Amino acid sequence: MALYTYKVKTKKGEIIEDVAQANDRKDIAASLAAENFQILTIRKLDTKAATTSGGGISVSEKAAFCRFLATMLRAGMTLPEAVEIIKEETKNKKLEKILYDLSYEVRKGKSISSVLSKYKRDFDATFLTLVKAGEESGTLDKSFDYLAKQLLATHELIQKIKGAMMYPAVIVVAMFANFLIMLVFVLPKLGEVFFQLNVPLPVATKFILGIGIFVGKNTIPVIIGTSIVLFLIGVVFYTYKTRLALFNFFLRLPAIKNIATQVDIARFSKTLATLLRSGVPIMVALDVSSDVIKQPQLKKQSKLFSAGVASGKSLSEIITTGKGSFPSTVVQTIKAGEKSGSLEEVLDEMADFYEKEVDYNLKRLTSLLEPFLMLVIGVAVGALVIIMITPIYSLVGGMGKF
Repeated sequence: MALYTYKVKTKKGEIIEDVAQANDRKDIAASLAAENFQILTIRKLDTKAATTSGGGISVSEKAAFCRFLATMLRAGMTLPEAVEIIKEETKNKKLEKILYDLSYEVRKGKSISSVLSKYKRDFDATFLTLVKAGEESGTLDKSFDYLAKQLLATHELIQKIKGAMMYPAVIVVAMFANFLIMLVFVLPKLGEVFFQLNVPLPVATKFILGIGIFVGKNTIPVIIGTSIVLFLIGVVFYTYKTRLALFNFFLRLPAIKNIATQVDIARFSKTLATLLRSGVPIMVALDVSSDVIKQPQLKKQSKLFSAGVASGKSLSEIITTGKGSFPSTVVQTIKAGEKSGSLEEVLDEMADFYEKEVDYNLKRLTSLLEPFLMLVIGVAVGALVIIMITPIYSLVGGMGKF
């Protein structure tokens, strides 16, 4: 059976929109006609496409969904009523399909966590665990409030990283664009002039001008070929293995490794604090929190935390006996939180500290990248100018002999 959304008109002229389950469109049409409704639209809801669709739901959209739902539940609305209101307001088509499904299944008595678990591409283990904990403890509004705050913090961290990388990216793109303009419009004309004058040219100049003339004569094939090559490179980089290899390569760079470690610690601490505050058992919380870590070495060590706690050890003791992947600051901070009985508060403070450290280190990294990129641009432009000016001097010197 499939889900269908329908819009009907009652005898009193009221418009009703709802969701129903049926074998096909004819069954639902017959059911609505039997209730003397005037059928306006019937549309099949493809929940399978929503589950497997490549398009996703952004972090900010999920944060807004959680914030609105928490506010409405706190105001005394029932879950189906709150979902219906959010469904009418959302602009994301995939989220809308999920909310249609959620609205129907919740009214049938299913839990919200069991419905959302069908959409694991968009709702990760942390999200589902918090929702389930809220349902079991009767504090679903608090769970969604925690999720909204956590998702907003994640969104802000991502935006900081993107913002820090924006300037270097613009410089590199501008450099590449200038090179293309020179290659397509300037070098072909210069090459024709120099080769016609039979001026003795350095090898580097001949090579660059030769490329320019070739591009000038075959502009369209070169553009098509370049586009195909860039597309193939994009496809290769899109694969998981390639991205993992690049990620591991960049992690070997000290500055990048330091920032990546701080990002992982901030996310791990924030997730663990949120789960523990929501009443999730510590072993489950540790397993879920370890999934947010991206660095292989840190992830491998964090996967052992729940087993160690189950054997009776403290979290700080387990981290200490590890291979030293986590900084000593983290160990001492967690140890202090365990002794004082305020582990959640300490983890939250540690997450805030490392988020600020990420922000500071990103700014410092970009401040170092700026002069380096300027130096690269200067060297490239200088080399090009020297290569182009050398034959001009030869030409002027040859003309002086006449």
